[in-house]
Amino acid sequence: MENSLINILEIEQRARFISFLKSKNKVKVTHNIQLFKALELGEEQSIKSEIGDNAYRGLKKRLKDNLLEFLSDEIIRNEITEEIKIIKQLTVARKLMELSLEREGFKILSKLRDRAKKIDHYSLLNEIYHTMIQYSYHELAPDQDSLFQLLLQNSQAQLNQEKLNMAFAYIKKQLPQTLDVKKLVEESYQKFEIDFNQGFNFKTLYQLCEIANNEGAYSNDYYSVNLFFEDKIDEVLDSPLDQVKFYTYKADLFLIMANIYLRKRDFKKSLDYLEKARLVLNDCSKDFRNSRVIQLKTLKALCLNYSGRRDEGIELLSDLPEQGLNVAYGNLALVSLLFQKGELKEAKSILSNYYRSDSYYEKTLGRDWTLNKIYIEVILAIETADIEFAEARMNSLIRRYGAFLKTQPQMHVLPFVKLIRYYCRYPEQVTSPEFEQRVEKTMNWKPADQEDLFLMTIYAWLKAKMQRRDLYEVVLELVNG
Repeated sequence: MENSLINILEIEQRARFISFLKSKNKVKVTHNIQLFKALELGEEQSIKSEIGDNAYRGLKKRLKDNLLEFLSDEIIRNEITEEIKIIKQLTVARKLMELSLEREGFKILSKLRDRAKKIDHYSLLNEIYHTMIQYSYHELAPDQDSLFQLLLQNSQAQLNQEKLNMAFAYIKKQLPQTLDVKKLVEESYQKFEIDFNQGFNFKTLYQLCEIANNEGAYSNDYYSVNLFFEDKIDEVLDSPLDQVKFYTYKADLFLIMANIYLRKRDFKKSLDYLEKARLVLNDCSKDFRNSRVIQLKTLKALCLNYSGRRDEGIELLSDLPEQGLNVAYGNLALVSLLFQKGELKEAKSILSNYYRSDSYYEKTLGRDWTLNKIYIEVILAIETADIEFAEARMNSLIRRYGAFLKTQPQMHVLPFVKLIRYYCRYPEQVTSPEFEQRVEKTMNWKPADQEDLFLMTIYAWLKAKMQRRDLYEVVLELVNG
């Protein structure tokens, strides 16, 4: 918990948090700042050894409480939004109504209604309409029947948005247990009776996009992901619904769309969405922008790589810190690009910074990142003649993830591991017709344009060995062929 909270703090916020801790320390001897710095470095065990288990638990709890208090102050300080201003003025309008100052009250309510519509805030609109209707008997009130209709229409739009939010939450909870992602998504839309013709803003579009992205990730089939909502993006863009309050969702929506099109191998569209994301991020807070920069760079570098511009991709990622969870995806992408260029020493150097257990990385970075790390560790070990380590990592892969991989036959990982094991033991056979026949019998390929982009990069390595060709040349041939 504490590590997760610390990871979301920017450098400037961390310095402010230390000052915050100093202001709260009432005694000279305290370990809270030491623990904070130790948690940053993953070295908290030294503090625990120094003060003992019981004192450590109490210290850690107090640090977490202070972190939460600090974050709440930061959020309130940085995000005084239009909603808060409307709520304050709505309270004033209601008080005026209670004091029989209807003229002034209705004047404020009319302005608040227009402002709430601008930011597409259904719940605030309901409160405003509710107050107007409460006093609609008054001669200064707007037409009563019109108010009834407006409230019902707004409530329906809000209900549809809440249905979509429920479907979004339901799908995310069910995803890890389902084998048929497409069926889950379709059934969820039916279960919650979602109307796709109303209630769209950048938050709801982001939710639909994340569902589509999860569908592609869990089914390992981005090729057939249906982006039925994409035309809605242009409808909302630069419309009255394109509000500052949704810019973070808008930026994330563009980043996810870029990822989906990258995996669909439409690199031009992916780069287009990345440019849109970059422009939106310029209008977001500095903290949010900084939190998305690495994701933006990573996606762009991968697009450049698979478009035949590998060196540009490497240059884009070359200034990342060599370790840290927040740069892990970027570094793994950089390792892949360096490997394709044959710069094995540099690739291994970066990968060596991620030396913790598979269970740790699965918990902190997810299963996909951990699996991709293992795949590239295996082939890097083989390339540098460390066959013993390659065998150990393959054993670990099968032991920990074998059951999961059996449920994902379209990924071909387990059959591919068999081929790699054979290659490790009989490397002289890799260019033989017999090995080619073994590959054909072992692998049940999907059509080339439906194969997973990243797994195909791994498969390209073996094909390059079999044909004695340049790896990157084979990667581009498979990905774009």
